[in-house]
Amino acid sequence: MAKIISEKGGKMRKLFIFLLPLLFIYCQGVQTSDIALYSGQGTDEGCIQATENMFEWMGYTVRLVTSNDINNGGLDNFKILCVPGGDMYQYSQDISSKGKENIKDFIRDGGSYIGICGGSYFTGEKVIWQGNQLPMTPLGIFPGTTRGPVDEIAPYPQCVMCKVNIVDSTHPITQSEQDSTWIIYCYGPMFTPDTGADISILGRYDIGNQPMMISFDYGDGRVFIIGTHPEFEEDSERDGFPASDVWDDRGSDWELMRRAVLWCLKEIN
Repeated sequence: MAKIISEKGGKMRKLFIFLLPLLFIYCQGVQTSDIALYSGQGTDEGCIQATENMFEWMGYTVRLVTSNDINNGGLDNFKILCVPGGDMYQYSQDISSKGKENIKDFIRDGGSYIGICGGSYFTGEKVIWQGNQLPMTPLGIFPGTTRGPVDEIAPYPQCVMCKVNIVDSTHPITQSEQDSTWIIYCYGPMFTPDTGADISILGRYDIGNQPMMISFDYGDGRVFIIGTHPEFEEDSERDGFPASDVWDDRGSDWELMRRAVLWCLKEIN
């Protein structure tokens, strides 16, 4: 009897040793992260790198996701989906109608969405590019139209430092901001909300006075969209790029974005 028990014990130990790597792989597969950073086709590699560095500087865990992840319901283990700068038309082609519904459900159920430049174009009900409505099905969570570039600031494909005026000093995201700030502009959108839309306009382009930074609730979740590129640190290398002799952002925009993340997570209200 003792021999039989011993043999069974040996077999169980071998089975455990065999299953342990599989268990590890499974646990890695369902590992949760704070932020899903979209990195599918059309996203700008520089935007991905700078945005990832920015979120990690804040202390959050980041995992890159693709359209396949989103289309197949892969947002369950995240708190925020961030869609960075890039080609909003390509986003709309690769993220299927099911994927778009998955994003909406993710936000409605308490997740959040942060859109930067191309990622904020993507949120509109209609997307206007160089005066023409693009033949695309956008995400449609922003109740209005996203349109650009703002030629008065810089025509495509020019990039310039852009003065932004903070117009809501009571909102948790912007209440600590000065009256104006400078952020790099690379053919991003302005936002035209529908009449009566329940949104907060936090900032406007100094040139043209059009909305460029907006927040709003969506179901149980929150949305923050911005038409400029706050992820780039023109005077620092911590975004992953050498400090620039060309651009001067006159201060970092990462604290503004940190408060946007905290607001999205409902840690400040």
